[in-house]
Amino acid sequence: MPTERPQGVKDIVRLFNECRTRGQGDRELPVITLLGRRGSGKTTTLRWLGYLASNRPNAFYDFASAVPKRPHEVAARLALGLSYRLPRQPAVHFPRLALGLLVVRAGLTIDSADARRVRAELKQALRQAKENTEAYERTNGVIEGVALLQDLNVVQLPGLNLVLKLVQFGLPRLPVSVMWRTGLTWYADSPNRPVDALMKLNELAGSEAAADVEEVDRLLCGAFLEDLRDHYARHPRDKECVVLLDNIDAPQGRKFLDLLVRIREVNASSDRANDPLLVVATAANARSVPGPYARDFPAELRIRTPEQASYTDWQDSIPRPASTTKWHWYPVQLRDLTEPEVATLAEQAASTVVRATPLIHRLSYGHPWSARVLLDATYAIVVERSGGAAELRHILDHAPPLPGPPDAPTDSEDPAAVGEPMTLDEAARQYLLRDLSEGQRAALVVCSAARAFESAVDAGILEEYDQLTKDTLRRDIDARLWLIPPVPEDANTRGGQGSGYLEHCRDPEENKPTGVLHPWLRLVLLQALAQHEPDGSTGWVAAHTALRDWHRREQQTQHHRLDALYHSLALNDLNQVVAHLAGQFTELPGTDQWLYELYAITAAPMLLPVAPRQRGERDPSPSDRVRELAARLAPGALEEHWALTMLVTALWLAADPRNRVANSTPELNSTIAAMFHTLAALPHSGAAGLLREAERYEPRP
Repeated sequence: MPTERPQGVKDIVRLFNECRTRGQGDRELPVITLLGRRGSGKTTTLRWLGYLASNRPNAFYDFASAVPKRPHEVAARLALGLSYRLPRQPAVHFPRLALGLLVVRAGLTIDSADARRVRAELKQALRQAKENTEAYERTNGVIEGVALLQDLNVVQLPGLNLVLKLVQFGLPRLPVSVMWRTGLTWYADSPNRPVDALMKLNELAGSEAAADVEEVDRLLCGAFLEDLRDHYARHPRDKECVVLLDNIDAPQGRKFLDLLVRIREVNASSDRANDPLLVVATAANARSVPGPYARDFPAELRIRTPEQASYTDWQDSIPRPASTTKWHWYPVQLRDLTEPEVATLAEQAASTVVRATPLIHRLSYGHPWSARVLLDATYAIVVERSGGAAELRHILDHAPPLPGPPDAPTDSEDPAAVGEPMTLDEAARQYLLRDLSEGQRAALVVCSAARAFESAVDAGILEEYDQLTKDTLRRDIDARLWLIPPVPEDANTRGGQGSGYLEHCRDPEENKPTGVLHPWLRLVLLQALAQHEPDGSTGWVAAHTALRDWHRREQQTQHHRLDALYHSLALNDLNQVVAHLAGQFTELPGTDQWLYELYAITAAPMLLPVAPRQRGERDPSPSDRVRELAARLAPGALEEHWALTMLVTALWLAADPRNRVANSTPELNSTIAAMFHTLAALPHSGAAGLLREAERYEPRP
């Protein structure tokens, strides 16, 4: 059994079981493609599906773990896994594929002038292969050998060609004459002599012409599917056979699946029964996956959430008639973990870190790899160092040994692999952005200053970067699924995802931003931005000043007006923000409109979170921290608009998860609620709306 059962994949498993279960008669099957940003647990999920399918024919192949293979070589490795002998089940045999691979790879010299000699030579090669296989099984044990080959996608057997050895393992326990007739009958799809097809295949295999190479792959992959179809016709089963393909966005990863889809199209046009092969693949780059067009989705690809996904949903999406083959693909994006799912991970790690779940989820927004890393860091701080909740406020500065990435091969550049001393935020940036160029990573740090990614591009803060970086940055970030829909800013955002109850106050004439950076990625990028020389060309002050000034120069729509104040607050200009909100307090038509502006502005990032306290020093109360910051940044506003200045400062602090302690209720909630009550007592305040807002921060039974 796998060591880990992944969280948050219940609906993926449901979709998998729907597609895997054979109903009455044959049916079309989708190419399920699990999309996920780096660290989303794609490989972990795929291996869990493999465990669930382990009692029926299944095979796993990772395109990133080996030298790129041609489609027919991938088919051979999958055939090896699918032919594994399961208890009380007839083994899946591949006589057509075995014969074709033998002709292509065994180094036979076929002389078309003598058909009888050709047949004799091929039969002798089959006998020899079968004898070698049986001898190897007697010496080494077939189960051990097959398991090794299936897990590693590699075999090193002295004196034996790799593909020939795969053929040998895949040869059925049938007389050579039966294998010969079965394979030859399928290849002889012409009025010529049956052996002519094999002589032609041998000739094509020796050619380097692109068309001939593709034809060999097509014939052998077609034989692979025909063997599966024939087996299921003779041995009805209750489940489809399953192949799990990891990292199809690696080089050569798409070629096998593109050919599979093309063969399925040809078979359908010939009224052949559908093949019983369910493919589940993974990819971290949405641009590498075909599929129906959908505007405003990553790479303009129609992507379903796990909750939306079903076999019926895929069937309903098929156009009639279909003008392309993209309908075969069914992209489903893995989601981030919920807070209860992070709590389950915490319980599996150690019960002592469960209380930190709200903090860990708020920091990572449920990104699976990051949640695990934060849990490990929490354990090191709380258990191994006997630290308190206040120390967890600076968890991103912690430098624990990191666990290996769950869905990527480790290498010497991975801090998790070599144990280099590195703070958690540094390690996260290195791992999450390893697919980007150095220039793209540097440019992305500057872009993190903007609320919406498109604002960073439009404001011209990337001018010092080369044109290639500027042209490809948004495309590559979008394709790797790091851009998400904007998070609504309201009271609930301070605890995670906003519920959007104030979105009706958004100017209807303005479009929503097309995408914002994933909050966890943006947080660790802002950490890097804060470490740059503040007044340098790529520092915090320069970036936010440029964005503020650009928003001020643009036509003063609601979006530009609020974002200019947002960047002013990021530059510590608390006076200006309080003055604006004080003026709007009585001028806006309703309380909701004022609250919308309040939350939109106070979502601004902070250069530095709460200053760390030395061990033994008394940690100030939440209200004391708010008062200290307000007095330092805006003493005049604090004196003139005490309650409003305290409220703005408290909301600003609460918006940054680095300022949160590891308790179930955010510690600034009582201060925020008190300030709303104080404002509600002022004349012309819209007291009912403010009191209702205060209730959102008050503890509930």
